[in-house]
Parts: sequence; C-alpha cells; structure tokens
Amino acid sequence: MNVSKVREWFPITDDYVYMNVANHGPPSLPVQDAVRGFLDDWDRLGRHGDRRVVEACERFAKLVHAEPDEVCAQPNTSMGLTAVAETLKWEAGMNVVTDDLENPANLYPWMAQRRKGVELRVVRGVEGEVKLEDIEEAVDDDTRAVAISHVQWLTGARSDLRTLSGICHDHGAYLVVDGIQAAGSLAVDVHRDDVDFYACGSYKWLLGPSGAGFLYVRDEIVESLEPPFFGYRGVSGRGVEGVEYKPNAKRMELGEPSYLSFVGTMAGMGMFLELGSEEIEDRVLKLSGMLHEGLRGLGVEMVSPSDEGLRSGVVSFSVGEDGALRDSLASAGFVVSMRAAGIRVSADFYNTEDEVERLLGIVEGFISERSSSPA
Repeated sequence: MNVSKVREWFPITDDYVYMNVANHGPPSLPVQDAVRGFLDDWDRLGRHGDRRVVEACERFAKLVHAEPDEVCAQPNTSMGLTAVAETLKWEAGMNVVTDDLENPANLYPWMAQRRKGVELRVVRGVEGEVKLEDIEEAVDDDTRAVAISHVQWLTGARSDLRTLSGICHDHGAYLVVDGIQAAGSLAVDVHRDDVDFYACGSYKWLLGPSGAGFLYVRDEIVESLEPPFFGYRGVSGRGVEGVEYKPNAKRMELGEPSYLSFVGTMAGMGMFLELGSEEIEDRVLKLSGMLHEGLRGLGVEMVSPSDEGLRSGVVSFSVGEDGALRDSLASAGFVVSMRAAGIRVSADFYNTEDEVERLLGIVEGFISERSSSPA
C-alpha cells in the first residue's frame, strides 16, 4: 500500500493526526467528490438516486463476501439491529444472550423484547473480552438469538464469529452481529463465518456520511422472516388488497433512504475495494499492534485485551489522568476519543508508523512529567 498516496485522499492529515475512526471517519476527497457530483446532477437524476442505493448495497455485499440480494439498506446500525429484533418470532420463555461490553445500540433492541416475555441474559466480560465458554454456558434450546459485536466499541476485542455461529446453530438460535467497528477495517466474510444477521452503519470505518447503513440477512432464512412493519421498498406490488414481501433481504427496508449518505458511503467503500480488504486489515493491525506493544512497554493500564488474536483497530488504555492526557494529545494535533474507561485510539490505513511513535512519545512524556511532579 502506498500510504503517501492514500493520505492525499484525506486532507485532514495535513493538519491533524486523526486516530478517531471508531468515533467518526474523517472526510475524504472521494466521498466529498461523490456527494458534490450527486448534488450537481440532482436536477437531472430525479428519483434515479435509488439506483445509487442499490449499488451501495451491492458494494457492501462485496465487502463482506455476501450475495447482493442478502443485503438491504438501513438508515444506521441501530435500525438494522432493531429490524432484526422486531422481526424474529418470539414466545414467552425465550431468551436472548448478549454481554455487558456491548454498545447500547446492541442492547436496546433486545431489552425491548422483555415486554414480550423474553429473558435478556447478559454475559459478563472478562478483561475486555467476552469468553466463548461463557457465551456457550448461557445459550440453551430456548435461546432465540445471540447478539454481539464483531469488534467491541470500547475494548476493541474481536469476536470469533465462526465459533459463535456454531454455538448458536447447535441450539437453533441466530447469530446477530453489530459490525460497525469491524467492516472497513477488518476482512469480513459472513458466509465463511455462517453469520445470520450483520448490521453496519456508514460513518465510522466505512468512511461515509451519517445516515446510511446496511443489513446482511442470510439467504437461507429470509423466507421465514415476516417484518411487523413494511414500506414500499420492502414489498412487491401495492394496494389495499394486500402486498407481498420481497423474496430477499430487501423485505427489511421501509421508505425513502438518504441518497446523499449512500452515495458518499459507496465512495468510501470504493477505497477499500481498490486497496483490498486484506491489505487494509494488515495495515490496521500493524498500527494497532505497535500501539499495544508500545503502551504496554510504558506500563499504562490497558483496557483492550492483550491476546493478539483479539486485536482490531480499536485500542483503549488509561493513565489515571486521561482528561489531561487527551488535552496534551489534542495540543499536539492528535484527534482521539476519551471514554469512561480511558483513552480510545483508532488508527486507520492512512495513518503512519511515525504518527504512532509520536503518540507513544507524548504518552511517555506525560507519564514522566506526572511521576516527577511533587505530590
């Protein structure tokens, strides 16, 4: 990968060290150009923007190794997960297994099922990860779904989807995955991992504007799904005499999408397909590996787990005075996030080894200064 060339796509790299993709992807020239081009053609396109939404879904399908008909448009990750939760057929006494490391976006849709008599089983994370054996112990023949993130939003722990899907299917349950912290940074293959549902939004690692999202639905199960809501995009034919759901994942769609958001996100995904998902994953994991090793060498408290097999583009740590450290990093031009557990750093393929070393140098200087200051 020619990183110098890639950085030309991201003007922000001229002024800042942007390591905050887990919060929001930075603006890029390909995305800006795509959105401007759509606006310039708006008067001629009319409603033909719908074709761009279809093309964006096809591009996401390619990114996660799915078939085009297995992917539908959603406004964001939360709505994709909610669509799944509300569509599954529930009976009192069934349960959902999730964990306490999840972002609320992957908790609220399942908490809402309690009103139907569904039990929410919450597995406790251990040192930043959810243990497979704890998930397996919580799942039984009354489990309808296991809801988990491909990459945990705070700790960066990567889930073993293939093993999880085996646990689910052994008990007749579905594996529902929040993929917003993985797709675009890791090589995703929903068929290889036998995933049932995979929801992802546009504005983080997919590097698009807010307002677009995608939901993968495994083809073998789609005919059994009857969404409790439907709109013109999800049905074949119209009229008060009745409608039929579309025969694929598109039945989960509702109404008018945000065309601009899908146009921009399609351009963001175009960068991944041009560079190659495997190459991007290698790059992201190389940079996060440097962060892991460097931070551990400095003796900071790691929020992210140490196991290399669990690593992703998200690295979180704490020095005890995280607000002050965040300010020091900001003064040096670094854009990172501060969360309740500490500092969260998320470097992407356009970042450099030198930027990682500079961040580690600032952290080292901060620790040294604090340790030498009088009590």
